[in-house]
Amino acid sequence: MAVSNQMATALLTEHFRYTPLTLLDEIINTVNEVAFQAVNAVETGLSNTDPEVLGFRRDLNSALSPEAVQEAKQTEIENGIVQLETLLNATIDKDFDKFEIYTLRNILSVGHEEEQLAEWVRLEHYKNLDISPSQVAPTPEQVQLERRKLYETIKLNNMLKAEEARNQAVLSKLHRTLGGKNPASPFAFLASLQPSSKNAQPQSFSQNVQYAVKQLPALRDMIDSIKASLHTLPNARQSTEDSTSLKRMQYVETQSGRALQRRGVDVQDSTTAGAAVGRRIGRDEVEGIEAVANALDRTPDDEDMEE
Repeated sequence: MAVSNQMATALLTEHFRYTPLTLLDEIINTVNEVAFQAVNAVETGLSNTDPEVLGFRRDLNSALSPEAVQEAKQTEIENGIVQLETLLNATIDKDFDKFEIYTLRNILSVGHEEEQLAEWVRLEHYKNLDISPSQVAPTPEQVQLERRKLYETIKLNNMLKAEEARNQAVLSKLHRTLGGKNPASPFAFLASLQPSSKNAQPQSFSQNVQYAVKQLPALRDMIDSIKASLHTLPNARQSTEDSTSLKRMQYVETQSGRALQRRGVDVQDSTTAGAAVGRRIGRDEVEGIEAVANALDRTPDDEDMEE
């Protein structure tokens, strides 16, 4: 009798992927959770109700204060909630015990106990499987090896599914970045199929990418040749020296113009400058001219130190 029950339980567990008692426990726990929420709702509703509605009225000749009436109401509610919860749990336990016995005997079962039908039931995944005893039985090491292979296969399958999900997420992000038909996307031009000229034929994005990849070696060779040519240019150093001389000459002209302006000579007006040549020059103007001459005779090192 016990062996028959164990075979039926094992058969149902393999078929449902869970034991029959697991299903019943889940049902009973769900009912208890709903009953707990109902009791809490009743307690909240009674606590928010006015004491006079529940029959806690304060007479004029009574010495009870409103706080005492509220405390008496709360005490009565707590006692009533405890009794309600106890009665409800007792009813649930009694009724669902009957439900559990009936389910295990008549629903989650394989025939009656005396019939022993579990020995004759073959599940779907056992069809076309040769389970007849063979002369060479596998060793425990071989069974363990096959079990490990099965676990590794399941693990690899889960990893591939996770990788597929990640790839799908990346593809969806790329599609949103390209924008598709949405012109507001910053990369929508990559997915456009418009030709570059009127006579050109439209090309797909993959063809454009392949063409660009093929041109990369030629572009790399061109860059290397340009870098090699830069070292062989004869005027590279001379251009640097010319730019330095130009900056020095501009600095000297600027300082000379400022010195002449301080001495009363308008360097912007050629007529005034020409007229100032034939007039009598004072001592201050001579000193200014000498300062300009000294500035022109300075070396680049002296200018750098002054800066």
